Amino acid sequence: MSANHYGGEKIQEGVHRVRYSKEKTARNQRTPSMLHATALVLFESTDSPAVLSDPANQDWLAVVNAVAGDRYETQARRYYMALYHFRTQQHRSALPATLHIAAQGKQQALQGMLAVMEERKAKSKQGADSATDVFIDASPDKTDTTLPEALRDFSEMPPTLRDILTGPGRPPCDALCLMRAFLAAPLMGVGDDPTRVYKLLHGNPTFARACGFRASGTPKVPGEMTSRALPALSTCEEFTEIMMRYGLWHLARMEQVRHNLDHEVVDKEDTLSFDTTHLIANSHCANVLPLDAKMEDGKKPKYRKVPRMGKNCACGKDHWESCEHPWSPTDPGAAVVVKGTTRIYWAHKVSVVCFGDSEIPVDARALQYAAQADGKTLIPHLELLEQDFCDVVDLLRYVLADDAYRDNKDAVRRFGQQARLIVPVHGRKARADLADALEGINRFTPSGVPVCEGGHRFELRGRDVNNERYIWVAPDDIEGQPVCASCPLAESCLEKGERRYIRVDRQDQPQINWEHPQHFGRQRVRYGKRTGVERAIKRLKVDLRGEYLTHRDAHRVQAHLDRKLLTLHLLLAAANSS
Repeated sequence: MSANHYGGEKIQEGVHRVRYSKEKTARNQRTPSMLHATALVLFESTDSPAVLSDPANQDWLAVVNAVAGDRYETQARRYYMALYHFRTQQHRSALPATLHIAAQGKQQALQGMLAVMEERKAKSKQGADSATDVFIDASPDKTDTTLPEALRDFSEMPPTLRDILTGPGRPPCDALCLMRAFLAAPLMGVGDDPTRVYKLLHGNPTFARACGFRASGTPKVPGEMTSRALPALSTCEEFTEIMMRYGLWHLARMEQVRHNLDHEVVDKEDTLSFDTTHLIANSHCANVLPLDAKMEDGKKPKYRKVPRMGKNCACGKDHWESCEHPWSPTDPGAAVVVKGTTRIYWAHKVSVVCFGDSEIPVDARALQYAAQADGKTLIPHLELLEQDFCDVVDLLRYVLADDAYRDNKDAVRRFGQQARLIVPVHGRKARADLADALEGINRFTPSGVPVCEGGHRFELRGRDVNNERYIWVAPDDIEGQPVCASCPLAESCLEKGERRYIRVDRQDQPQINWEHPQHFGRQRVRYGKRTGVERAIKRLKVDLRGEYLTHRDAHRVQAHLDRKLLTLHLLLAAANSS
């Protein structure tokens, strides 16, 4: 295996070349029984500057080059402060809002976890939840009295790099180099967990050099206070853990989104679209039989799904049943997420918001409890947006969401320009006598649309405000003419003219919004923008490889989302600057 030189002493064409041993190949040809034997393979990985000019690599190179400037230098200084604070702790503290259950054994701990879940569900039904009750707080633990002020309050500027790093000890690994590697890795077709980033850095010299790392043996630049040697796996794990625990991924994402909004990289709009999605949990659930479960003859008892329980003590797993330390869920935040009759997952839930026209995601928040109803997330998410991006909420006029959010119509009006919630028609079973009372009308759909005997769906033309009636008309055919003109049943239902009109009392179609009927053409066009949030979710989950979790706990899920949003907005900023 040839040596890899990042400085260019020995540069060869190509990134990976494979050579097979001629002697081994000849021996396999002589011996038929060894045709399937493993051949000796030599991998030669070399650094080539031609790779950097390849248009196929422009995306990840744009992200790497965008992580620079005063804003990210300040971010790096905060990381070095957090690194020192993290290493001076005697033991790794639990994440904020970690649940502790005192129980004699694992089964009792599972019953306690079920009781907590039932209590949380009952509290949610009683009234509206605040943002802190619904979503994960990504900020560092404010109860820690040893936390430096620049980490407790991000409006405080951290000390200079020389003040932080001057002193004895080995220099830390360069924070910006590590950040570039973690953000650009998904664009290279791998995940952004520490193990995959470590392998990518050590297996791709061009990528490592582009991120700012140097080869072993390369002399250090005079005055450089950090190490740019290739990091160990433990260094990569420590980096992402600190960035998550001290809210630095979240801070970097918020600052980049704010930068894009202020510099018109992303245009502010008066329409926001909301939806939730799930991320399959990197854990398993446990089955618990409720204490008050009713046992029926011939039927299996109904078990409930709860997170598995464990302990964070040093007593050892064999002594958990007898030690006095409290139990905690192994994957806080994970729960059963039902997306359909046959689509049931053990997963984390995320609320995503994007602009209506550009379909660019602005925010993504991990829920503290994945089984929370979708409709309960809208108002808390708007409150967080008002806190973080008040100028966006001030312009808000329309909120697009699916039918699960329909109970928030009145609560949404206090945001922006008396914002209006636009949801689809909540279908209900149509009355049979309503269609029988109208000649030529076969039925009404659950959304209230009349369908004639010829199978044509009528269109909502207007409203009779004085008599409070909806005016429905027969549609046009592909040639722009009324369908009634060529319908063989027209004589039985059309009394005069070429188009059938019917009027339906408002009270007979309560599922339709009288003030803003969803069947009007302009309302359908406006609500059609709601699907943009689904494409925004696809960009985060599929294009940026955010669909798979390699870690547990909702706090780490939030950091995972922050990295995806940060990468996306770095790409937008790079495209705008070019």
